[in-house]
Amino acid sequence: MVNQQAQMGAGNVVSRRKPLWQRPDKWLAGYLFVGPAVILLIVFSIISIGISLYLSFFDYDIISRGGPFVGLGNYREALFKDELFWTALLNTALYALGVVPGITIFAFLLAFAGHRVMYGKGVFRTIYFLPSITPLVVISLVWVWLYSPQGMFNQMLARIGVSGPNWLMEPQTSLISVIIMSIWVHVGYYVVIYLAGLADIPRDFYDAAKVDGANTWQEIIYITVPLLRNVTLFVTVTLAIGAFQVFTQIYIMTLGGPGSATTSMQLLIFRQGFQYFRMGYASALSWLLFAVIFVLVAIQLRTTRSEQIF
Repeated sequence: MVNQQAQMGAGNVVSRRKPLWQRPDKWLAGYLFVGPAVILLIVFSIISIGISLYLSFFDYDIISRGGPFVGLGNYREALFKDELFWTALLNTALYALGVVPGITIFAFLLAFAGHRVMYGKGVFRTIYFLPSITPLVVISLVWVWLYSPQGMFNQMLARIGVSGPNWLMEPQTSLISVIIMSIWVHVGYYVVIYLAGLADIPRDFYDAAKVDGANTWQEIIYITVPLLRNVTLFVTVTLAIGAFQVFTQIYIMTLGGPGSATTSMQLLIFRQGFQYFRMGYASALSWLLFAVIFVLVAIQLRTTRSEQIF
């Protein structure tokens, strides 16, 4: 009798449950909020990525809106015939080698200093974060003036009797100048990330280290740096991806010059697609750049990832 009543009760519970599609109040609001973002993602990301892959196998011209099928011809041209491709790839790699370690080191040091101050932490974060929210075009134009022959940097050098170079117009200094500007612009964003990571480290580790007689340097080496390993991984991965896609500051400050001294992969893709109208070749260059970034990030994740230990 008891089992029969229990089965009847369970049957009533099951019968009262409606399928999810019959309960729009449970999901309709969520889909309405997410819908516009999903549509934008599908149209401007997923579909665009598929179209670019399709076009990379054609000698497609956006003026004539067509072109013959060339298979892997665009890829062979980039890898074996176009010397500018390798120049742009080398410039982009050198830019990344300067920007990624530079921003990571300076962001950590500034965050560590800001984390230890007693007063004015909000002002500290605001000052360093301001360049990150300023339009990059505006900042690039300001730095063009700073680097000009009559700019502030050369005026400061002239006061100590040094004749400054034409920073953006000489092959030896142009790429370094862009790297310095990029470090200054982006370091504040990663300072905030490191500050959040430092605030998340339990104080117990430092108290135990002080009991054992550790000094500040030993605390940094054996506590702070290891416990920020996941934060550093995030910082380096995002920086590497962004560095290999550098475009705005190079386009505004140097236009890839002098010669091809600062031509990056994104600038080369832009020129091939929208100046020479070789959209198929530009699409192939984009996929080659994606392959480089994918391999680089995979290596980073493989070699530096770690499990959280606290």
